Amino acid sequence: MVTQIKRDEHIHLANGRSATLSAVQLSDGKYETMLLLNDGSGEEVTSYQSTSADNAVYFFNEIKNTYHVPELTGKYNDDLKAALAYGLEHTGDDGGTCNFDAPALFLTDWKKKLVEAAARTAGVGCFEWEFLNSKAYVFSVRGAGQGYTRTKAAEAMSHYLKEQGYETMVYYQMD
Repeated sequence: MVTQIKRDEHIHLANGRSATLSAVQLSDGKYETMLLLNDGSGEEVTSYQSTSADNAVYFFNEIKNTYHVPELTGKYNDDLKAALAYGLEHTGDDGGTCNFDAPALFLTDWKKKLVEAAARTAGVGCFEWEFLNSKAYVFSVRGAGQGYTRTKAAEAMSHYLKEQGYETMVYYQMD
């Protein structure tokens, strides 16, 4: 017999799909926490086995924090998606030094979790950066090469977001 410990049927993945997250105690006394797609296939996204209910709940929370992206709509999400598309359209030759160049936004008084969720939904990574006593969020440029292509995409994304009214700059970092 399987005993349900914790369940959430409303996990929204970054790729737009939905999933169910469940932690259960199995008949042999062990515990399993798993994330399954809700598309009828029952495909497993990830799972963990453990020996205690506390560990099962810990894995439940870790999976939810890692995979769940709140359903965001509106300006932040749309602007980041559009900026990424614009950046990827404005790339150049991929010669030059390998780098991690990316657009940075100064978003004072924004909630970090919402910024990170908007980034995941838009398909970009994000990290917080302290720059000259200000907090900025740096957004990765996925799929834009590794040299000059990435620089051009980052500069184009920054330009696009500045045109939308954001305070931006480009974060330049050589590898």
